[in-house]
Amino acid sequence: MGKIIWEEDCDYYKLEPLTDEIVEKAEEKLKIKLPRSYINILKDQNGGYIKFNSYPSDVPTSWADDHINVDHIFGIGQRDSILQSESLIKEWEMPEGLILFNGDGHTWVAFDYRNVSSEPPIVFVDNDDEKIIKIADTFDEFLEHLYTEESEPFDDVEFHLKEYSKEEFETLYK
Repeated sequence: MGKIIWEEDCDYYKLEPLTDEIVEKAEEKLKIKLPRSYINILKDQNGGYIKFNSYPSDVPTSWADDHINVDHIFGIGQRDSILQSESLIKEWEMPEGLILFNGDGHTWVAFDYRNVSSEPPIVFVDNDDEKIIKIADTFDEFLEHLYTEESEPFDDVEFHLKEYSKEEFETLYK
């Protein structure tokens, strides 16, 4: 996927160019082997916003019924980086063994190293719903299925509120 993944006109989350030394130090610190495809895209650009905003999900989440939001990928460096995973996992009370590469606190996308030390599956962590959902077997598969979800302009959306009887509401509430 290479250079075609990165948003060209945005430097937010973009870090200093990735070197083999930075990768080696990160893998040593994290005690894992990062996926080759992840390292390859970071050699084109070390983190940043991507040209996509979604990844399909068969499991409804607090985000949407059929997809999750993925608009950036963390690189490797001092800030906004996968190296902050340990402190973020403690802060948000997530299980150890995840390496977070996208997210904002309420939801994350991560490499799942809980049962492997290389070639991890990719998981979506929904802290609001307290779910961890496997979304891809590999990072390559994850990259292949990224897409852009077109949203309707807010002005064009019509709202229809359903009215409930007292009995219906009490049933729903239970």
